[in-house]
Amino acid sequence: MASVSHELRTPLTSILGYLSIAMDEEGLDPELEHCLEVAKRNAERLLNLVADLLTIASGTLTVRPRPADLAEVAAQSVDAAQPRATSGGVTLSLETEGPAAGRFDPDRLGQAIDNLVSNAIKYTPKGGTVTVRVRREDGYLVCEVADTGVGMTDEDLANAFTRFFRTASAHSSAIPGAGLGLAITRSIIENHRGSVTLASRHGQGTTAKLTLPESHAVEGSPAGTR
Repeated sequence: MASVSHELRTPLTSILGYLSIAMDEEGLDPELEHCLEVAKRNAERLLNLVADLLTIASGTLTVRPRPADLAEVAAQSVDAAQPRATSGGVTLSLETEGPAAGRFDPDRLGQAIDNLVSNAIKYTPKGGTVTVRVRREDGYLVCEVADTGVGMTDEDLANAFTRFFRTASAHSSAIPGAGLGLAITRSIIENHRGSVTLASRHGQGTTAKLTLPESHAVEGSPAGTR
């Protein structure tokens, strides 16, 4: 795993370098500039995933909490996943109740939400929906990712957070993945002293819920957010 991770780092670093050069061009069309920004953000997250493969091998994961807005982090994840949802015929939407300010690592939380949204899209057939909801709940920061997809069996739920676990439906439908997303997500949330839970019924969709404790929440809008 460490060897493969090192092999992936070089082309990703090159991709990020050329994206930066392209974004430095003057007079870029705003739509093209937005596409480049999304590509750069996702390449950076992919590079973080490579780092996480190394982290899994060593058994450590670092978080750097700072003032941030969970609603904004979720909006970025939804924005990045929209092209994939559209190509799969899945309706992806975000529901918020205003800012969800707190003190957490927005890069890591973005990675966790990315993982959940990606899974939801992959396991939702054409015509289905994926809804991301962010709210404050009794002093907690909560993010839910609910889909109308294929759902999970009791056995799937029992093993969902096991590293490299793939459901039977993923294998039979040739759905791509390494079985690391949920394991990494749980590690990220637990490092924030939070929790992640799954609720699902086979054939009736899945809802993943991330909860950050009240001690991480702060009043007002964090500095540096829109």
